[in-house]
Amino acid sequence: MNRLDMCLEVLQAVKKKMHVRDIAGALATRYPAEFGTEDTETLARKVSQSISNHIRSAGRNSKISKVPNGRGGHLSGMFRAKQKRKKTTLAKPPQVSNGYTGKAGEYGLLSELLFMGYNASIMTVDEGIDVVASRDNKYFHIQVKTANSNPQGKFQFTISAKSYKSYDASTTFYVLITHHFICNAWRSDYIVFQSGDITKLIATGVVAAGKQHSFLVLYEGNRCLLNNGNDITYHLNNFDPMK
Repeated sequence: MNRLDMCLEVLQAVKKKMHVRDIAGALATRYPAEFGTEDTETLARKVSQSISNHIRSAGRNSKISKVPNGRGGHLSGMFRAKQKRKKTTLAKPPQVSNGYTGKAGEYGLLSELLFMGYNASIMTVDEGIDVVASRDNKYFHIQVKTANSNPQGKFQFTISAKSYKSYDASTTFYVLITHHFICNAWRSDYIVFQSGDITKLIATGVVAAGKQHSFLVLYEGNRCLLNNGNDITYHLNNFDPMK
């Protein structure tokens, strides 16, 4: 094992940035037979030279890197071991039938509504309305659609045009529930549309007319986008219109 390999071993062991003097001290302690008798400043210069030569010759493949100073340069004499990046895999929900996913969405929405003070219940027979909620003597009819993301990270929903026309009223709402993996946990978000909102989306061509109205949802940072990139973040987890 040469001096560079020993420096790398020290840096990988501490897993943090170190000054060449500290690396030299660690080398003297870890390898007394090789460096125990060397002057710390002399050994530090040798360490700096070995690491600098390695970074210069290896380029992007170097195993040790300089430490940025936050002003476009680097901290003098400071180095750290490059950490191997772990490959991230997209978490996948358990494979269950659409019936399970749909019911999970309905009960999830039911819980949210109860937390907000709505007296809500799931309809015994599904004829286009899944949940009925009431508060302050006002009643709301809600159709619920739930989806997991596809391999591209998008969520696909469809609403029957016939069903939509049958229940087109100011008290009818459509809640699209996206179930996705964020910050190491599964989470459901609620996109809340009043019936009139969907009418506007169809009229402006954001949602195509036809036997089925299709909604393709994508998240970009803090924004929620629909179909061809139309920003619908306002509707995300916003139940205010339901009052």
